[in-house]
This record gives sequence, C-alpha cells and structure tokens, in this order.
Amino acid sequence: IISCSQEEESKNEINNLLFGLNNISTRFENIDRTYHVYVPKSYSAVNPSPILFNLHGGASTALDFLNNEGDMREIADTANFIIVYPQATSDNNGNPTWHLGAENSKSTDVNDVGFISHIIDDVSSIYSIDQERVYVTGFSNGGYLTYEIACLLNERIAGIGVVAGHMFIDTYNYCNPSHPTPVINIHGTEDYYNGISGYYLSQDLSNRFWYEYNNTDSNPVISNIENIDIEDGSTVELNSWLNGDNGSNLLHYKVIGGGHSYPTIGSNSIKDYMNGDIDSNILIWNFLSGYDINGKR
Repeated sequence: IISCSQEEESKNEINNLLFGLNNISTRFENIDRTYHVYVPKSYSAVNPSPILFNLHGGASTALDFLNNEGDMREIADTANFIIVYPQATSDNNGNPTWHLGAENSKSTDVNDVGFISHIIDDVSSIYSIDQERVYVTGFSNGGYLTYEIACLLNERIAGIGVVAGHMFIDTYNYCNPSHPTPVINIHGTEDYYNGISGYYLSQDLSNRFWYEYNNTDSNPVISNIENIDIEDGSTVELNSWLNGDNGSNLLHYKVIGGGHSYPTIGSNSIKDYMNGDIDSNILIWNFLSGYDINGKR
C-alpha cells in the first residue's frame, strides 16, 4: 500500500524524469525513428505548453545541432516552451537527409511531413501541449522540410522559421495552406539567393508567395540591423511585410555578403560565411511566440 505522501513522491520522481533532455524512440510507417525532447523545469501539465520543432541540416544529426548552432534550451528555460529535435533518416550515401515529396526535391518513400505530425501526437500523449501553438523551424535541408510542412501540415502549424533554406519548386507548386501563416526567414545573399532553375525558388519569389498568401502590405518596411560584428564581412537588412490577415506577417533577414550559415552573435564569425550581427534562435522564438494558429496573440 502506498501512502498519500509516498504516492505523491513517486509521481514527482516520474515527472522529474520528463524534465531536461529526453531521447525518444518511436516507430512510424514501419521505420524506427528517434527524436530529442527538451522540457524546461518550468513545465507544468496545468498550463499547456507551446512546442517548437527545430530541424537539423543535411548530413548532420539532431544531437549535434541541438548542442551547437540550434541550441535553444536557455531560451526555452526562460520562455517555458518544449523543443523537439527530430532525427532524419539516412540517404543512400549514409547522410542524414530530410525528404520532400516530389522528384526534384530529394524524394524517397520516407514521409517526413507525416513523421512530424506523428511526433506531435506522440509528444502530446506524454506532455500537456498547446495544440494552437505548434511551431516549426529548420536550417538548410531542415529549412526545405519546414516550408514543406507549412504547405502540407498547415492545419497543425501556427508559424515557421527558416535559416539558410529554400522553398523547392515542387513545394511551391502543391502548396495549399489552410490559414494565414507567419514566416520568419534568414538567408545570405551568397547562398544561392537567386535560386536554381528547375530546383528551388529564389528568396524573392519564396517571400512573394508568403506575403501574397498572407495578404500583407505589398511593399516591405526596410531597416538596417546594427553591424556589431565588423569582422564577419556581412551586414543584415530586415525586410518586414506587415498588416497580414490575422496579423500574420513575414520577416526576412537578408544577410548581405553572408553564405550558407546560421547567424549567431558571439560566434567565431568567418568572412563571407558566418554573420555575427543577429542571433537566429532569439529572433525566431521572439517572432513565432507572438502567434497561435489563429494569428497574432
């Protein structure tokens, strides 16, 4: 027989196991998959928590990404949200790769959009999740999938963030969002900014799709970010398309002279590669957290 105090202590021990970083194994469409979940100490089942997916780049791992450029744990500790770092499957060369849904988009039989939906259900069976505040962000190949998720799983996603990732032509062609979708993206001008014909869109065309869909002002408000890292050889221009339906805006951080990188303040910036004027993680959370699936909160 367990006394009331013993029973409460037992529950607390179980709950404590759920805090911090947890590695979860699951099976989806006959494939064994994994993902990492970070739960802040401030989590309480009484108050449903927002959840942010952060997708690693190609040829990388979820663990490497969360321990380096994509580490948002300190932000989660302060802002009280759960972070999920899913792991991609490997391609024929053994490189972890997120897969999109058409022939020119790294297609395979792996259903990664469905996998993200599966994780939402999986995590929701363990934690109290605010289903109206599910966000997705991704870097590079993870950014490709983020756009795909925004198009094909839109009914479950409140908003997205993309760093150094393009919107593929196929994703654009079959994109069918169900609600205005706030978007923040960060992209360097030296990182195929004008796209690749027959492969993925230019950054300008990608932005145009989202600001037109969200029915924002047609012209952005343009402002320059302070150049606090003069050694990185790049500067940042913020383009803000405002007054979208339900307040769903588009923010585009154009890293002029920047390459394929994840801008981070205090990083070991490299000229024409890493920008040190902005912190991608903080910008993404501060923007997305202002929305739920119905629009501006």
